[in-house]
Amino acid sequence: MTHSYKHHSYDQGSLHFDCFPVALSGELHLTAFTNPSYETVPVLKHTHHGPNCSWRNAKDRIRLCQAPRLEVFTGAEEAVLKVWDFPVQKPFHLLLYLNQTHERKQLDVPKRLTGPENVSIPLSVVFPCLCLQIWPDAEDPPRIDVCPFARDKDALARAWAESRLELRIIDGTLSLSLSAPCDLPGELVPCWKMDLLACYPLHSRLRLALTPNELQEFPRLRPHPNLCVQVRSNGSTHLQSCLQEDFPGSQQQLLLWETVGPQGNLSFHVLQQGSWVPIAQAFSTRNSILREALQNDMKSGACVQVWGSEDGETDVLWACPLEKYCRTYWGLAWMVALLGVFSILLVLVLKKETLKGWLRTLKEDYSSGGIPQGRPVLILYSPDDGSFERLVGILAAALARLQVSVSLELWRRVELGALGPMQWLHAQKHQVLKGGGAIVLLFSQGAMAGCAEWLGWEKKGMLPPAHPDSTFLASLNCVMPDFLAGKARDNYMVACFEELLPATEIPGLFHSVPVYQLPSQLFNFLLALAGPRVGCKQRSSLQRQVVWIGKSLERAVEECRLKKPSWQQAPLLPSQLGDARMKGTSSCPCTES
Repeated sequence: MTHSYKHHSYDQGSLHFDCFPVALSGELHLTAFTNPSYETVPVLKHTHHGPNCSWRNAKDRIRLCQAPRLEVFTGAEEAVLKVWDFPVQKPFHLLLYLNQTHERKQLDVPKRLTGPENVSIPLSVVFPCLCLQIWPDAEDPPRIDVCPFARDKDALARAWAESRLELRIIDGTLSLSLSAPCDLPGELVPCWKMDLLACYPLHSRLRLALTPNELQEFPRLRPHPNLCVQVRSNGSTHLQSCLQEDFPGSQQQLLLWETVGPQGNLSFHVLQQGSWVPIAQAFSTRNSILREALQNDMKSGACVQVWGSEDGETDVLWACPLEKYCRTYWGLAWMVALLGVFSILLVLVLKKETLKGWLRTLKEDYSSGGIPQGRPVLILYSPDDGSFERLVGILAAALARLQVSVSLELWRRVELGALGPMQWLHAQKHQVLKGGGAIVLLFSQGAMAGCAEWLGWEKKGMLPPAHPDSTFLASLNCVMPDFLAGKARDNYMVACFEELLPATEIPGLFHSVPVYQLPSQLFNFLLALAGPRVGCKQRSSLQRQVVWIGKSLERAVEECRLKKPSWQQAPLLPSQLGDARMKGTSSCPCTES
């Protein structure tokens, strides 16, 4: 090649190479240069990537890529991996591992496969990050990875159930770590716990992306007995851990939010029921007096700073003693309560006959010693419509009037919204079963639709569509495993309103426990709730209660069946129990049977 070549930039020709030996998924590096070399002629370099098993026809063309087929089936107690379509006379190795960000956690030694086989996998390790790796028995073989449970909802719920959130105080700073079998998506949200269950988020700026199995901390957030941290994902709260156990004997305190406006003016808000309320609206006192008292307490150290923004001036959260600032608030609450009691007494005096029947029944109730003895009961139902929810409220109110400790989603929606459906339901189930209570599944058309969707059955008839955000669908995740495992006999009861849904339409799976049609079998239903220690005197009193409860249910069922409710009020709440009982006795007073 002449020296004049350096003045030309066009192609001089091409050279074709074929049949280079290259390993599977390997690389072949090609270099072309001139001899002698020229300054204006660069060295040509090219990298050729060899074929791998992801190639469309790799299984037919490359022997090492021939692998058996894998299928996974999940049962009630274990998952089964079906290995089939095995290449002839070719052994393989199978490995199960958890695919985590920092490492692959091997679950067992590789299993050698010489032919088609069903491999059992315990459900305790079936998580979204559980993966299978299979490779032929050869030198430097290609490995095929499959993660069949990555989108499995039950596997995700199992991973959350196996996760633990731990709070620590290190050098005066709140630190936390989440131990989880998989890298779970979510965020850490600090919240303020004022009562037994509800915990309310502190500030919109206090959010932290979840990093499992690593120590994390919230900058400038100081430990406090009322402080908890929740793990949230897709709008649900999966885990919650609190610091109260590290501060024995601590008292509830009020959380205040101090903000500085553009003109330097101060404003205070109080956290009430998950909302920040202006301090003048929260307390029945003059805003200027209370603001001055708060500022004095902040300077003197009576109030403790929980968190402050980066500049330390714009937003500050303070914790102050609850009793001091709520004294005037509770004074007003007592006045409202007394006014309500006076109004109720006035109504009862105006209805003398109703008052007599109510007092007579009240005396019978308390002389019986509490028929069901305060047994805790959790009622699970599908809120088909307003009239049916009113019907459920009447039944629950009647049970509460009979001294049954009733847990109902209709009455606990503030707690449910704070905790999320799954955590609230698990907490209620644990509390009821621990107290020797019962879980009542109240079936309706909506409940039938929810069960059909959960079990994957084809809907028959005119079943309504199941609401995806219904708490009843979430409750099935808590109770269905007990029914499928045959463990529901001692703790569950099934009921339905016979005019709205015949008992024969309830799936056979739920007939493993007692099924009651209401109101015709109301007496047997109440006897089952009362337990085996009911004496003759209590049975007699219970029969009298059935009369007014049955009448109330019959009217509500009829209005629900016609779907033309005559009431215009909200579903019955615990505070209205007295009125509900009053109405029952006025229409059908209790008499000796």
